[in-house]
Amino acid sequence: RDRPILDAVPVIRQLKRQPVTTSFPSGHAASAAAFATGVALESKGWGAVVAPVAAAVAASRVYTGVHYPSDVLAGAALGIGAAFALRGVVPTRGQLPAPGRPPGEAPALPAGKDLVVVVNRESGT
Repeated sequence: RDRPILDAVPVIRQLKRQPVTTSFPSGHAASAAAFATGVALESKGWGAVVAPVAAAVAASRVYTGVHYPSDVLAGAALGIGAAFALRGVVPTRGQLPAPGRPPGEAPALPAGKDLVVVVNRESGT
């Protein structure tokens, strides 16, 4: 469908260059929602950080008058759906088996000479 008529949008809020493509759905909202959903599927904490940015992108499309709210909602729904659909194709870290290595042979060190121990407390979490 055509883009909203800008008569009701103050000039200060209008984009300098108006898009020439159709209004439905919002590609910006779809991309932002897909990215935020993908991040959230990997890390809930980072997802909580990125989600407001995606919401701001979506809101800005309505605020500047280049999309109707329904365009943005449909775009966001498409983006979220795409992220979940691709989750089945591209596994997240939580879906992958933990990397493992077979035990290796190490020479005996008399009295621990030249022994270095590295401990990773975050390993396995």
